[in-house]
Amino acid sequence: MSRLRHATGLLILLAATASAPADDVAVQIFSGDRIEFDQERPQDGRVIETTVELPPAPADQRDARRITATVTVRPVLKGEASQRRPGDEWTRVGSLEVVVDGADGAPTTVELVRFTTGYGQGGTFTQDVTALAPLLGGSRTLRLTIGTNRKPAWEVSASLLYTAGGVGYRRPVFVAPLFFERALTADNSRLEATVVIPPGLARPRVRLISTGHSTDGGPANEFVTCTHLLAVDGREVVSWRPWSEAGGGLRETNPWAGRRTIDGRQVWSSDLDRSGWQPGLVVEPLLVPVPELTPGRHEVTLEVLGVRPQDRDHAHGYWIVSAVIVADEPWPAAP
Repeated sequence: MSRLRHATGLLILLAATASAPADDVAVQIFSGDRIEFDQERPQDGRVIETTVELPPAPADQRDARRITATVTVRPVLKGEASQRRPGDEWTRVGSLEVVVDGADGAPTTVELVRFTTGYGQGGTFTQDVTALAPLLGGSRTLRLTIGTNRKPAWEVSASLLYTAGGVGYRRPVFVAPLFFERALTADNSRLEATVVIPPGLARPRVRLISTGHSTDGGPANEFVTCTHLLAVDGREVVSWRPWSEAGGGLRETNPWAGRRTIDGRQVWSSDLDRSGWQPGLVVEPLLVPVPELTPGRHEVTLEVLGVRPQDRDHAHGYWIVSAVIVADEPWPAAP
């Protein structure tokens, strides 16, 4: 089964609005807000959102700024003073997102940062989001989500920092959301989107985040990987298998991780290799240069092969996948 997402009409092309401010600017988005499971709150308390005024886009992309997003997560403790423990001792997936208008006029979101909390401990998660600058100017609504089922659970803060230094080669002027699938399963393992690329852009690329999980914490698809196939107009551009082996150094950020002795060595659940993520770390996006995205209309597809199907206990694997097309103004600018 296919899930069709039209990116046509979702094209965000940077408009010159004002000269870039001279000083660095930090914008606080959330500060000490609670995310916890509560059926009396909107979206069961797992999602918070706010509208903030962000620095205007520069009038000239030679004044482009580096934009860094930072999310800080802390566990909310419960119990008596002598027996305090985190309200949510599990590792949880979270993301910072910006709300944009969809092709049908309904709001949709673009993922800025994906992170996973440590077991019973949060962390500070930082991501360069300069390429997404066309979405991060003026009045914007941002959301922060964590997939918890506990109360109390987490206290969160988030900010965006705009700096003149560190922008490097970027002249970001274009973003086209492709898809944001929070539960890609064996029954719905292919995503499709139509996108229109305007002329005058340089270095089009797909910014993609994908991590594998399972509804029961079993080995698939959390501790195995799946082949991803990205295609443009029916032609494969790249195939890859998300994977991470960074868990061995993360015990300090996973105090509530499960522990077993295997072959004489103590192994923590946070030690284990995973399908593109680790407890306590930000998830780095995959950047794929796609020169095939020439001016005009294109069909972009992503298929994930071998997702664990639902078993007799109704458990199954799933992947969380988000992708956007980003592009720059040519450098140097055309005369």
